[in-house]
Amino acid sequence: MLSKLLKYEIKATGRVFLPLFLALLAFAGITRLIALIGQQQWDTPVAISLLIYGFIMVAMFVMTFVTMIQRFYRNLLADEGYLMHTLPVKPWQHIVAKLLISMFWIVVSGIVAFISILILALERGDLRDIVASVAPFLRRVLDQFGNWTYLFSLEMLIGSFLTLASGILLIYASMAIGHLFRKHRMLASFGAFIGLNTLSQILFGILIKIPKIAPFAGMPMNADEFQAQLPIIQEYVIYGIALSVLFCTIYFAVTQYILSKRLNLE
Repeated sequence: MLSKLLKYEIKATGRVFLPLFLALLAFAGITRLIALIGQQQWDTPVAISLLIYGFIMVAMFVMTFVTMIQRFYRNLLADEGYLMHTLPVKPWQHIVAKLLISMFWIVVSGIVAFISILILALERGDLRDIVASVAPFLRRVLDQFGNWTYLFSLEMLIGSFLTLASGILLIYASMAIGHLFRKHRMLASFGAFIGLNTLSQILFGILIKIPKIAPFAGMPMNADEFQAQLPIIQEYVIYGIALSVLFCTIYFAVTQYILSKRLNLE
């Protein structure tokens, strides 16, 4: 059933995002094409096209954030919740579906934005030169740090996704808490967000001091010094990932409990 929820979410949100992605890439290409003409009379069209491009870029990220909130609130906490909660689907599946699709579109939005910037900025042959310079650099890193390179790359990727998930789940938990109030639920959700975020920062500050991890010996100045501190850095990274998992679990549990036990759609 979770797979069906994911397909439904993709279709419902894709109608919003795909036109924005195509428009952003199209105006990046149009702006680049006009600029390549290089004649003085085309300065104004370039400026107009670039302005529209910037507007679409901002709109894309704003819509990503708004859609993430809107889909969760309308589908699960507003009038549509009467229908969604009659489906043979458990609340945790609804939460996971919303979370995964929100993360998907945030990542895709970043990729599309990056590609559009490349379209605008890169000259002919630049991409080939970048690839040619990156390959030797990666070989030097692998020669210097060996398997540490793959391990840190994987951990940074996992940490990034967990941080993203934690932020989204914090918003979901705040909306669920705000829904417990009979009046001014949006205002209560905003207040819950501030409260949860503040408590999370306090808890993080306490937990980060618990493990007896050796402090850094100062900012590494060269590869050898950095390599010597790799075990310490590794401990910090792993503990940071563990804390991210903890906060994701807390936010998820709060949202799951409210949707399962305290849901009130009146």
